[in-house]
This record gives sequence, C-alpha cells and structure tokens, in this order.
Amino acid sequence: MSRGDVIEEMSDLAEALFEIIEEEEDDGGDELRAAVIKALAHQNLFNIELVSALNALASGDDASAEIDSLVMNMKSVHKSLVTAISAWSDEETE
Repeated sequence: MSRGDVIEEMSDLAEALFEIIEEEEDDGGDELRAAVIKALAHQNLFNIELVSALNALASGDDASAEIDSLVMNMKSVHKSLVTAISAWSDEETE
C-alpha cells in the first residue's frame, strides 16, 4: 500500500470518527467527555492533513490545497479545545 493510500485510508477513518461522535452527542452524554473526544478527533484529522501536505511537498507536488485544509483543521482543533476547556471549567464550578 502506497503512502498516499494509507493517508487516504486514515482520512476516511478519521471522518468516520466524527459520525460516531455525532451519534453519541445525540444520546445526551457527558458534555465534558464529548468535548474532549471531539477535540482529539479534530487533532487526529489535523495530523493526517499535516502528513498529507508533507507527502505532497516530498513528492514535488503543489501542496496548496492540503495546506489550506490544514489551516482549516487547525482552527477546528482550537475551537474544540476551547469548548473542552469551557466544559471542564463549567464542571469544576458546579
């Protein structure tokens, strides 16, 4: 399996995690737990996008699209962490 195939497979698996997370959120589970899991899933996707961008650069390809996606995922990681920290803070003050 080529490096690109592995990256694509991991990207598909990372996206599937978000479907599972959404199903779990609909069950009305623990807000802190859900926020932390979502932050980790966003970090996982960020890591995959980083490897994808590095792979494109190593192959001599234009990595602009991968870098744009990486920036968007970086923002998602930040938002998820803020949500997780807020949920943690809320839980501590209750």
